[in-house]
Amino acid sequence: MFFSLFGRKKTESKKAPIARQPVKPSPEKSATPSASPQASEESLDFSAYVPPPPSTPLPVSPAPVPAPQEAETAPAAPPLDVSALVSSLAGQADPVPSIDVSPPNDIAPVIEETATLFANGEVEQALAALSNAVREGGLGSSALQAWLMLFDLYQHLGMKVEFEALALEFVMEFERSPPAWIETDERPDPALDTGGIAYFALGGTLTDASAPELEKLRNAAATQPALRVDCGKLEGVDGPGCRLFSETLLSLRNAGKKVLLTGEARLIQFLEGACQPGRTETDGAAWALLLDVYRILDFKDKFEEAAVNYAVTFEVSPPSWESQPGAEARGSVVLQPVEPADQVLILSGELSGAGETLAKQLQDWALANKMLIIDMSQATRVDLVTAGLMLNVFSKLQETGTTIQIRGANELIRALFGVTGLSRVARIIPRK
Repeated sequence: MFFSLFGRKKTESKKAPIARQPVKPSPEKSATPSASPQASEESLDFSAYVPPPPSTPLPVSPAPVPAPQEAETAPAAPPLDVSALVSSLAGQADPVPSIDVSPPNDIAPVIEETATLFANGEVEQALAALSNAVREGGLGSSALQAWLMLFDLYQHLGMKVEFEALALEFVMEFERSPPAWIETDERPDPALDTGGIAYFALGGTLTDASAPELEKLRNAAATQPALRVDCGKLEGVDGPGCRLFSETLLSLRNAGKKVLLTGEARLIQFLEGACQPGRTETDGAAWALLLDVYRILDFKDKFEEAAVNYAVTFEVSPPSWESQPGAEARGSVVLQPVEPADQVLILSGELSGAGETLAKQLQDWALANKMLIIDMSQATRVDLVTAGLMLNVFSKLQETGTTIQIRGANELIRALFGVTGLSRVARIIPRK
């Protein structure tokens, strides 16, 4: 009996790959396999050898297993998390919480690639990637943005011939006017976004050595009916500088020019620090400029308080709020402050490796104004570190209810802001 079974095992093991696989499906269809003696013998063998039945599902069970494994391993190599990289470069351990910074799915990958390369200073690589993508086409809804970014790359590299050739193709492709080439000494005036008035920025310390700069200020207003003076970059003032500035403002007023002040919070900070009650060593010109600024901004309460302090300090009669008689009679336009919503912080040039200085400037500006409005029409490049810092500051300001706008940034910077998630916490207004 033992030998017969052993012999059958060897013969069936040879026949198994041929006979059993076709026979297997038939028992599933017919429950009574008693038609042939061979079938009955096999049924006896199956009763004796329990392992074969589970051996048939074995090839079936692993089949579905690799499929879910492949599905699980497919997303194991996600694309570069630019937001995490930006946050780490900005000195943050993790990306800013509760902000979805992933770029929209309908944006072509070359947009993110070009923006990141350009931010890292790899301009030639960015140009190669973007120009190839534009030539090949197939950019879908990102086509216009890609072309505009290519214009900015040509502008940045000074490639005027390529810029103008692309402009001709742009007209044929999009049936609209192309961007205009900007000469290096003809960067767009930030004032153009606020009415086309003349613009002048005061920087450094306001001293008697500032006379040439103030003369340029007068010249800037010569051909325009209005002038915007930005005081946000001042680093300090002294008595002679205050006197020169007061005389300049007076001459502009007498010439019938309308003067708009921005960044005046910084100017007031320096003036109030110098004009303390009882401090007789402070030049009277600083007091006079402080009172004049209060008049311009219509800060009557602060004017009257400062006027009393001035009178007590120098033992004179306090200046009067109505201290500019005849201004209207001469036909001049009285100096007027810019509304809080129009207070603009200007960021220009290449913004790279930013640190606490920029962060504090953004925070202080937001505290001094109802809105944080940033003019970037003169900015040429922003690196990932600066973008990360701005994202962190803006996210905190947004939590406090501060409205943030960024105006005039070029297409390369706008694309970076989209990649890093800045466009989720600030309103990005494109160039006109």
